[in-house]
Amino acid sequence: MNKQYNITNRNVRVTLDSVMRTFLFVTVKTLVVLYLFIPKDIIAQDTIPKQKIWTLSGYVKYMQTISFQEIDGDWSTDNLIHNRLKFNWDINKNLNFKTHIRNRIFYGETVKIFPQYSEIINQESGFLDLSEIIFEGNSIFLHSAIDRLFFDYTYKKMQITIGRQRINWGQTFVWNPNDLFNSASFFDFDYEEKPGSDAIRIQYYPTYSSRLDLVAKLDNNDKITAAALYQFNKWNTDIQVIGGYFAETDYILGSGFSGSLLKGGLRGELSYFHPKDNVSDTTGTFVASLGYDYTFENSFMLQFEALYNGYGNKSGDFNLSQLYFSQMSPKNLALTEFSYLINATYPISPLLNGTISAMYNPNNNSAFFGPSLNYSLKEDLDLSIFSQYFISETPANEGGKGGYLFWRLKWSF
Repeated sequence: MNKQYNITNRNVRVTLDSVMRTFLFVTVKTLVVLYLFIPKDIIAQDTIPKQKIWTLSGYVKYMQTISFQEIDGDWSTDNLIHNRLKFNWDINKNLNFKTHIRNRIFYGETVKIFPQYSEIINQESGFLDLSEIIFEGNSIFLHSAIDRLFFDYTYKKMQITIGRQRINWGQTFVWNPNDLFNSASFFDFDYEEKPGSDAIRIQYYPTYSSRLDLVAKLDNNDKITAAALYQFNKWNTDIQVIGGYFAETDYILGSGFSGSLLKGGLRGELSYFHPKDNVSDTTGTFVASLGYDYTFENSFMLQFEALYNGYGNKSGDFNLSQLYFSQMSPKNLALTEFSYLINATYPISPLLNGTISAMYNPNNNSAFFGPSLNYSLKEDLDLSIFSQYFISETPANEGGKGGYLFWRLKWSF
């Protein structure tokens, strides 16, 4: 029986969205496969206009994760095979098209004992549903997502970008109150590219050191975030001011800077959110971050960063699951009101790099410790070891502590 739809019903949007999603998946993946089989000498022929350049790059990663609540308790093992395809088409000197496809196979104990895991992975934050569970078994599933899909047009001092894209307004390294469109978690180290937004972006460059940035984004709840940024350079410091409308709930004003102090880098961000339904009262809230980094002559680098989150808890218990699975936004950068981080990086040798990170949250008296090593086996092959350990006064069986050990092999092409 044919389904009847009311044009005012959201079912129409869902159906159209499903058609668009299927079309985009088939089109993009077909282009990628065709490119793989096109002889490279044909591409290089003079009969092909030189401005039409197609490129394909990416990587394949295997990562194993060992997790536990108590070191002397039960340990579980999970595995991830991660492939990313980055497709670029220079249509002409002014117009460019890019799409990135992220394919991941999850298998192991967590997938088996936690059936909702695939649903969490498949959550879509963008207006377009470009995420799909391709296959799912008892302890394995294959997830595919398009997290970049946009056209980029440049003309003189103007740049227009339409589609799923990364919009980075942040100045600090860990917490970004100015990043209104695609917040990312510090603990998700395996997602180097970070998420994108379904948006229209117009950038205008009045001078070589200034920029006007206008962005409108639509999310999976059909909510609009629209904002403007003006960035300029003064006193050898990049300064930006922001104003806009966040997720149809708040008006926002903000500012950020990136400069130097005592031969090190000093960065900061501040955003003020005020509920649109209470414009005349004092219910607005601040979120601010401040960071400093210094590199010594032997290339040893120290980073410090602090966060004040007006939306965070002033007290309460720490919960590791809540930290990992909370929906990130500039109003939800941390669980607590205050957070502090120190990070140290040192190139032990030309091929081996080491990092140690530590974080403390005084409101719930929780702490994080995360050392890592990265070794370059050859030009396009890296071996990495990461660890993350969380501790608090909350008992382990209530999510108050836990640890993860990771090792990862990455081949880039």
